Amino acid sequence: MTVLITGASRGIGRATAETLASDHDVAVGYNESEAAANEVVDAIEAQGGTAVAVQADVSDSEEATQLVETTADKLGGLDAVVNNAGIADPARLTDLDDEQWHRVLDTNLSSAFYVTRAAMEYLQPDGDVVFVSSIGGTAGTVDASYAASKAGLHGLTRALAREYGEDGVQVNAVAPGPAETDMNDDILEYLEAVEFRGHENIDTHLPEYACSPETVAHTIEYLLDNDYVQGEILRVNGGMQL
Repeated sequence: MTVLITGASRGIGRATAETLASDHDVAVGYNESEAAANEVVDAIEAQGGTAVAVQADVSDSEEATQLVETTADKLGGLDAVVNNAGIADPARLTDLDDEQWHRVLDTNLSSAFYVTRAAMEYLQPDGDVVFVSSIGGTAGTVDASYAASKAGLHGLTRALAREYGEDGVQVNAVAPGPAETDMNDDILEYLEAVEFRGHENIDTHLPEYACSPETVAHTIEYLLDNDYVQGEILRVNGGMQL
């Protein structure tokens, strides 16, 4: 199986690339962090895996399409897409300007639409799409732009599962709670600064508050390996949804 992972130079994306590379050929999608992406490729190749780094700003439709085509060309096809690219730029509603709103929505939601649309011709039949969402998509945490973008991924997941299921394409999402990433550190710093009722006010029902990126990566691996899960939003949040 060949897998394209967007936002794969760090955090959950990197963990997913390294996890999947034990059984699959992977494309490490990145935008600005070329050195970090090449580091991921080197780590995979050192373990005997096959990986390529492919640059694109996936919030741009043309670049997202080119990313898919380049990946398919370099890896000899494309069997699965993990839409992981995402950012957070939180602010209170009245401080959230148009530029911030569109940047977050374009990076977190539109990019997933662009990449998946371009990839669909390669994925039929028997392909897979996984969207990396967040507890923010159901609990409304972080801020309006982030929560709206992740909630949009949930709708996209279920719509495409209905639309392409009979064509053999599985479409699912994983919705993590707090994970041990740089982005989550930035989110928590913001929430503490503004005393916002974000996900730090929601209890888990396990001893751990945050999970590792590898935990999310193994959940993505499960969704790719299981052939009878469709349209699912799989929550990995320690029971926060309770």
